[in-house]
Amino acid sequence: MAPPKAQRQLEGTRTSRSEKGRKIQDGGSPISGSSLSGLDLEEQDADLLSNTSPASERAMHDMLQGLRTTLQADFKEALQELRHDVQDLGERTDNLETKSDDICLAHNDLVDRHQNLQIAHDALATKVADLEDRSRRNNMRIRGVPEAVGLADLPAYLMEVFQLLLPSASLQDLLLDRAHRLPKAKHLSPDVPRDVIVRVHFYHIKESLMSAARKGPALPTPYANLLLFADLSAMTLAKRREFLPLTKLLRNHEVAYRWGFPTKLLIWREGRLHAITNIPSGMLLLQEWGFVKEYTPLAW
Repeated sequence: MAPPKAQRQLEGTRTSRSEKGRKIQDGGSPISGSSLSGLDLEEQDADLLSNTSPASERAMHDMLQGLRTTLQADFKEALQELRHDVQDLGERTDNLETKSDDICLAHNDLVDRHQNLQIAHDALATKVADLEDRSRRNNMRIRGVPEAVGLADLPAYLMEVFQLLLPSASLQDLLLDRAHRLPKAKHLSPDVPRDVIVRVHFYHIKESLMSAARKGPALPTPYANLLLFADLSAMTLAKRREFLPLTKLLRNHEVAYRWGFPTKLLIWREGRLHAITNIPSGMLLLQEWGFVKEYTPLAW
């Protein structure tokens, strides 16, 4: 049996050995904790130093070369797309210019054809108006016949008027084909009687009646308000109205004139026959004669 002191030393040794054995069995290390944490810190510092170390010139060159290659590829692709867009736009522009040229040519041709058609239309309308006037050449329009004169009494009433205008003419010469009233214009007063259209059988008698009404003595009181006019087409009347400034000046200066075809004024003065086809030429002619002091085309 060992002495007590030796036995206590033996138990302390066993106890320390058993603790070390438990630490090893639990996954521990015979190295102390302070020593293990120091090694880990040194390894981490070494990794950080290796990661933050400056890149070499070769690495920088490779990086820049890769960036350059990428940018060149992107720019090339973008320029290629832009080139295609510009090419498409150019083709579209060429097509539009071609179509625009075709439209301009077609428009010019259309304008020329329209002008020719307008000239042909005016000539045709003038000829139709002349044919209508010729069909009415024996007609007279009489204004001022009272409404009290009925349709059945018109021939006898007109015969009395014509005998006053041409006393030397016989009843056979004053033969009337027909006589009737025209509808009244809307702008006329209800008190104004309707015009009468009468067709004289003989053209020379009709012209003699018109001349006697213009140049002969005034009719007696029952017929003093009667006015005789030629029966003309609406187109001819409209064209003659355009010459109203000229005819008014000619009448004021007591200058005789007559109408020609197509619509124009024929004036015989100082041994010369003057034909006026439009207002500007007529006003210039009247200015030369001293009928107009100054002529400005915009004023007429």
